[in-house]
Amino acid sequence: MLHSYGAGYSNVVIRPLEEKDIETIRRWRNDTSQTKFLRDVGHITSQMQLEWYNNYLKDESQVIFAIDEVDELNRMVGSLAVYNINPNEHTAEIGKIQIGDPAAHGKGIGRVSLVMAMKIAIRLMGIEKILGGVSRDNVQAYTNDMRVGFRIVGEHISDNGIVEADIELDESDLFRANDYYESIEVSDNWYEI
Repeated sequence: MLHSYGAGYSNVVIRPLEEKDIETIRRWRNDTSQTKFLRDVGHITSQMQLEWYNNYLKDESQVIFAIDEVDELNRMVGSLAVYNINPNEHTAEIGKIQIGDPAAHGKGIGRVSLVMAMKIAIRLMGIEKILGGVSRDNVQAYTNDMRVGFRIVGEHISDNGIVEADIELDESDLFRANDYYESIEVSDNWYEI
């Protein structure tokens, strides 16, 4: 979806994914050491990535963000998505998160990015409940999801055969779990961040 949502907190900004970002994301996605818990799509060529991006721009059911670290690294370090947006039920899923830049690992950027994307979904997109799925074996993602306030409500088998916990939260869960939640700046024009 072509959008202009953005958020900032401390040294992290999330902004709309742009065409200039997709080659970096393609390299990260083709690195099998980083994609164990992502759906297997095989090797992605530059042409496949461009087609994916052009299709994404027409897709009203998802919003993809680039994650930038704007202090020490001063570059895009990952991406994440709010997807399966259901305006009738005021729900969406969050995930497809990847901190692909190894220099950004272990700095809490993924967790802060999740909270920022969820604040955008709730405050600017009219989402009331955020859903997700996470494997307990994906220790980093599972820990992040629990720390940002998700509650486990069930489990399922994912497309790639991994057992995942079904998780959900609303704004009160985010507010209780993240003392910096109110300090996050969100905008429907990311240039204002």
